[in-house]
Amino acid sequence: MKSKSVLWASCIVLAISLVSVAAISAQEGQAELVVVNFVGGEMTFNLDGTPYEVPGIDTVPEGGQLALTLTPGRHTYSAHVPGSEGANGEVELAAGQRQILGARLKRSEPVISPAGVVLEEPRDVLVFFEATLTPSASVTEPQLAPLQPLPNGQGALVFINYIGEALIVDVGGDLYTVPANGRLQVNLPPGELDYSASAGFSGTNGIAQVMAGGYTGLGFTREFPPEEPEYEAGEPVPSPVPLEMSVFTVSLEGEPVSGVTSTTVTAATPLAAESDDTPVPAATGQGVLGVTNYIGETLTFTINNQSYSVAGGGGTLAINLTPGEYTFTVSTPQAGTNGSLEVTEGTTVQVSVVLDVQSGQMKFYVEQEAP
Repeated sequence: MKSKSVLWASCIVLAISLVSVAAISAQEGQAELVVVNFVGGEMTFNLDGTPYEVPGIDTVPEGGQLALTLTPGRHTYSAHVPGSEGANGEVELAAGQRQILGARLKRSEPVISPAGVVLEEPRDVLVFFEATLTPSASVTEPQLAPLQPLPNGQGALVFINYIGEALIVDVGGDLYTVPANGRLQVNLPPGELDYSASAGFSGTNGIAQVMAGGYTGLGFTREFPPEEPEYEAGEPVPSPVPLEMSVFTVSLEGEPVSGVTSTTVTAATPLAAESDDTPVPAATGQGVLGVTNYIGETLTFTINNQSYSVAGGGGTLAINLTPGEYTFTVSTPQAGTNGSLEVTEGTTVQVSVVLDVQSGQMKFYVEQEAP
């Protein structure tokens, strides 16, 4: 009897062990689907016929999230946001796989007849894309063409193009092309001179002061349309609306001069129109975070559990922060992204937010500046 009791006890222990292993295997054999809502309002997400509500960035700045544990295999989904056209699709999930879907609104293109008449008006369409829950790595500011030595007795205009297409500049009847998101140095005799600049249907003109031995930096931005033009079915296509172009001061102080050992630009050069922006000095034991919004509408910048509004078309924000590593979010009702940066004592970290005109996606650049 004793041997039988031992045998039964051994069987029970073995059975419990097998059940435990099976439970662990079943858990490990699951898949996960995460939905991130970057739309301004709440989104209804249906998966395999079951509806879920996912809050948007007007409620949760970094986008609301829905995480579902699923069995491996094919799953169908559909989603809807009030006032827009919905979306549907399917995902194929393997055991142990984690699939992340982001949702945002995209404006469809109008359908135009060969005669220039609107056949179908544009509309807001919900689209899904592959997303990530990890903050984007800091994107280094694109390397601009280095400053070149100046001929004796001359100065230079340095045109910096923050527009998403080529900029054409006319200086004294000579035309120069400044590449998108690039810059161009033009050496000139000292004095006051007129210039004009254009990109697409936008243009501007002004007066710049060239100083002997100095570099005058002119930065160009262009507003984005506040709203889509009105396309009405059966009516002619609306004429393009010129977008306002802005010119502002760009300090070149501290930049090295190519080919000249230990030579840098030592002082900011006065421009025709001085910027009204006053740098915020870092408080004792702190650093400065500066944000510049180059998109055409107000954005929300969230960092350290605080949200700030930054006006579009070159609006700025400057705040003091305790040294350390931070994650941040930038968002509008149509788009959003997040990233990370490090603040050090006595220095300035600059975040520039732009909108890619081709993809419609929001991007940012992070660079470290001297205090």
